[in-house]
Order: sequence, then C-alpha cells, then structure tokens
Amino acid sequence: MKIENEAVRQVYALCREMHRGRITRGDLMTKVEEQQLMAVGSAGNYAQNFKYMMQGVGYNRAMNLYSTDYFLRNIRNDYGQLSFEKALHAANEHVEYYDSLGKGRQVSTRELLKKLDKEFQSESFWYPDEIPDDEDTDHREGKAKQVLVNIYERNSKARLECIEEYGYDCAVCSFNFESFYGTLGSGFIHVHHLVDIATTDREYTVDPIKDLRPVCPNCHAMLHKEKPAMSIEKLKSIIAEQN
Repeated sequence: MKIENEAVRQVYALCREMHRGRITRGDLMTKVEEQQLMAVGSAGNYAQNFKYMMQGVGYNRAMNLYSTDYFLRNIRNDYGQLSFEKALHAANEHVEYYDSLGKGRQVSTRELLKKLDKEFQSESFWYPDEIPDDEDTDHREGKAKQVLVNIYERNSKARLECIEEYGYDCAVCSFNFESFYGTLGSGFIHVHHLVDIATTDREYTVDPIKDLRPVCPNCHAMLHKEKPAMSIEKLKSIIAEQN
C-alpha cells in the first residue's frame, strides 16, 4: 500500500496527539484503519519511530524520504530545537543501523539529514570553532585538522547532553534568547568548552556535564578574548565590577 503524503501528515498529527497523552496507541491504530491512511503495520512503525525520535534513540523501521523530512521539520516546529536535535540524532542512528545490514545504503536519507542539519543547526548554536560530528557516541573531541586554519571536531550529542543538563540560560550572564525574543530565539545558544581544546592537539573523551556550558554569543566571544579561554568565573567577576 503506497503511503501518500497527506496520510503522512495525518499520521504525524496522530502521533503528536498520542505524545501529548490525548489518545492511546490503540486509538491511533483504529483511526488509521478507519480512515485507510496506510497499512496498520506501517502506522505502528511510524508511531514507534516518532516515540524514538522524541527520545533521541535510533529506530530500526524505515520511513520514506518525505515522511522523514516531514516528521523532523514538524518536531522542530512543535517542540523546539532541542527535540529536533534528538530526532535528528535518532534518524542518523537509524541510517547507520540500516547501512550495517548490508541490504543497501540510505543515500538519499543521509543527504536529507545533512541538509536539515545545515539548515537548522547552523543557525542556532554553533560558534565558529565548533564543528558538529554525530558519529562518535562517546564524545571524543580534539583531533586538530588543517583547513586554512586549525579547527576542531565537536560532537553534537555531547552538546545536546550539556543543554539537557543546564538549559538555554547563559552560564555567565543568564541571558535566555527565547525569554527575550520569543519563539524566534527558541533553541538558540552557544556551547562553550571549559577546557580550551584549541590548546591541545590530542583526542580525548569529553564529559558533557563537567566540560561544557551553555553561553550566549557575546559572553562566548569574551571568554575567548584570552588564550587559553578565560574561566566563566573570571568573566562573571569582570561583569560584576561594571555594575
């Protein structure tokens, strides 16, 4: 049974209602069957995938390209940047899983995920010295590269765990973009590495809770006015002296 785009949109809406606790999984399946939106088995897969996307956990059941794109974009619209990042991570995990089966490669899906990553993540939190890398799940960082200047690998999953722990308030000045700009600022924050990895050429495993902090772009820039970067406590003291 071919899955039509309109059916995907309706099933996403049902998944959202299920996530909000307004309907059960059984209700979702019944509505899909009554409206003949798609095969019941496919609807079950979509519901499971939505659940895993919201948790940031890789899923095993494939969705077509339109479905993946629609789910990811609308998760961002409905739940914000952090949920989008979780969903994007889950989708990348799925692609890795599928490719490992040896039944072919999800080239189009991989390209779609790269496109969405560039479209949304680049506008929200990356500082010029931060390069996202979803492949290393143990948060290895460092590895100096030469691309006109030295840049350093950053792991977006580590950044995600940092935000989950500390939220979107700047660790220096407490500025929150969403509080000030409304939905325009939702999900916008930089992540600062407490140990300036520009001073090391070794690879190591980062602890997202101990090693990373969310900071606003202004404070991030000020932290890097010194080399190695000054401490958050020092910058707080400088700000306090001005007030």
